[in-house]
Amino acid sequence: MNLKEKSLKVNEIFNDLDMEVQDYLAQSQLTCLSGCGKCCANPKVPATVLEFLPLAFDLYQKGQAEALLDQLETTTEDSYCVVLKLLSADGAAGHCTQYNHRGLICRLFGNSSRRNREGKKELITCKTIKEQKQQQFQMVTHAIQNGLEIPGSSDYYTRLSAIDFHMAEQQFPINIAIKKAVEAVLSFYFYFEGQAV
Repeated sequence: MNLKEKSLKVNEIFNDLDMEVQDYLAQSQLTCLSGCGKCCANPKVPATVLEFLPLAFDLYQKGQAEALLDQLETTTEDSYCVVLKLLSADGAAGHCTQYNHRGLICRLFGNSSRRNREGKKELITCKTIKEQKQQQFQMVTHAIQNGLEIPGSSDYYTRLSAIDFHMAEQQFPINIAIKKAVEAVLSFYFYFEGQAV
């Protein structure tokens, strides 16, 4: 499977996840706070190269890959996600400029579960939701433990690993993962399709 085919397979996973998240949100009504960008303003968000291939291919097709790569060259370890547009200086407000091509971690956070030490499903979400939507959070937590369907994060990471274990196993800070994905796509077009970039 070449890099483009891998990207298409990742998109299939994203489409399945999006449908499952829609069903979960229709039942739970527990959504992020409008305009909040706190989780994206964390420079240490772990991500894989594989989950950002769809973004990298989209940027290449729009002629924006090299510009983003240049921007990524100037980021530091403390830089927040390069595709986040901050709307406040403290990082509390913002939005994703590449929402349709965001990574798996971005799609799962707040909309998926993991198993706790007792083997029970628990919602993976942020402190802001737990505090500002406390009653709704507790209701949804109870519903999940009583069978409310919610995407399982490990299920989707397993599916990602099945596409390319090597590209899915190693996690990097999000900007490094995006940078490596863009570099991989630029190399793909240069070496494998003979298109100079």
